[in-house]
Amino acid sequence: MKMKSPATALASGIALGMLISATALAADAVAGKKIYDSSCADCHELKDHAGKPAAELTKSLKSIVARQKKHKKQLRLDDEQIANVAEYLATAK
Repeated sequence: MKMKSPATALASGIALGMLISATALAADAVAGKKIYDSSCADCHELKDHAGKPAAELTKSLKSIVARQKKHKKQLRLDDEQIANVAEYLATAK
Protein backbone atom coordinates (compact mmCIF):
# COMPACT_ATOMS: atom_id res chain seq x y z
CA MET A 1 0.00 0.00 0.00
CA LYS A 2 1.41 3.37 -1.07
CA MET A 3 1.58 6.03 1.68
CA LYS A 4 0.45 9.59 0.99
CA SER A 5 2.85 12.44 1.60
CA PRO A 6 2.11 14.51 4.71
CA ALA A 7 1.10 17.47 2.51
CA THR A 8 -1.32 15.32 0.49
CA ALA A 9 -2.78 13.82 3.66
CA LEU A 10 -3.23 17.29 5.17
CA ALA A 11 -4.89 18.65 2.03
CA SER A 12 -7.22 15.65 1.90
CA GLY A 13 -8.13 16.14 5.55
CA ILE A 14 -8.86 19.82 5.06
CA ALA A 15 -11.00 19.12 2.00
CA LEU A 16 -12.95 16.44 3.88
CA GLY A 17 -13.45 18.78 6.82
CA MET A 18 -14.75 21.54 4.57
CA LEU A 19 -17.17 19.14 2.91
CA ILE A 20 -18.48 17.93 6.26
CA SER A 21 -18.77 21.51 7.57
CA ALA A 22 -20.65 22.67 4.48
CA THR A 23 -23.04 19.75 4.78
CA ALA A 24 -23.56 20.33 8.50
CA LEU A 25 -24.19 24.03 7.94
CA ALA A 26 -26.52 23.61 4.98
CA ALA A 27 -29.75 25.44 5.56
CA ASP A 28 -32.96 23.44 5.92
CA ALA A 29 -35.80 24.81 3.76
CA VAL A 30 -38.35 22.48 5.41
CA ALA A 31 -37.51 23.90 8.85
CA GLY A 32 -37.51 27.39 7.32
CA LYS A 33 -41.05 26.88 5.99
CA LYS A 34 -42.28 26.00 9.48
CA ILE A 35 -40.70 29.14 10.91
CA TYR A 36 -42.03 31.29 8.06
CA ASP A 37 -45.55 29.88 8.48
CA SER A 38 -45.56 30.52 12.22
CA SER A 39 -43.70 33.84 12.37
CA CYS A 40 -44.02 35.60 9.02
CA ALA A 41 -46.99 34.41 6.97
CA ASP A 42 -49.59 36.35 8.95
CA CYS A 43 -48.18 39.63 7.60
CA HIS A 44 -46.07 38.69 4.55
CA GLU A 45 -47.07 37.02 1.32
CA LEU A 46 -44.68 34.36 0.07
CA LYS A 47 -44.69 35.80 -3.45
CA ASP A 48 -43.16 39.04 -2.16
CA HIS A 49 -39.96 37.29 -1.06
CA ALA A 50 -39.84 33.99 -2.96
CA GLY A 51 -36.86 33.51 -5.23
CA LYS A 52 -34.73 36.31 -3.81
CA PRO A 53 -31.08 35.45 -3.13
CA ALA A 54 -30.55 33.74 0.23
CA ALA A 55 -27.72 36.15 1.11
CA GLU A 56 -30.02 39.15 0.62
CA LEU A 57 -32.78 37.54 2.68
CA THR A 58 -30.33 36.57 5.43
CA LYS A 59 -29.02 40.13 5.65
CA SER A 60 -32.54 41.52 5.85
CA LEU A 61 -33.65 39.04 8.51
CA LYS A 62 -30.53 39.66 10.61
CA SER A 63 -31.14 43.41 10.53
CA ILE A 64 -34.76 42.85 11.64
CA VAL A 65 -33.68 40.58 14.50
CA ALA A 66 -31.05 43.16 15.56
CA ARG A 67 -33.71 45.90 15.45
CA GLN A 68 -31.72 47.79 12.84
CA LYS A 69 -34.54 47.56 10.31
CA LYS A 70 -38.09 48.67 11.04
CA HIS A 71 -40.50 45.76 11.41
CA LYS A 72 -44.03 45.44 12.76
CA LYS A 73 -43.09 42.88 15.41
CA GLN A 74 -39.81 41.84 16.98
CA LEU A 75 -38.35 38.63 15.57
CA ARG A 76 -36.39 36.35 17.84
CA LEU A 77 -34.49 34.03 15.53
CA ASP A 78 -31.00 32.60 15.88
CA ASP A 79 -28.55 32.36 12.96
CA GLU A 80 -29.61 28.81 12.08
CA GLN A 81 -33.29 29.77 11.99
CA ILE A 82 -32.51 32.82 9.85
CA ALA A 83 -30.53 30.65 7.42
CA ASN A 84 -33.41 28.18 7.25
CA VAL A 85 -36.02 30.86 6.53
CA ALA A 86 -33.75 32.45 3.92
CA GLU A 87 -33.23 29.07 2.25
CA TYR A 88 -36.97 28.40 2.21
CA LEU A 89 -37.76 31.78 0.68
CA ALA A 90 -34.89 31.60 -1.83
CA THR A 91 -36.08 28.23 -3.11
CA ALA A 92 -39.83 28.91 -2.91
CA LYS A 93 -41.84 29.54 -6.06
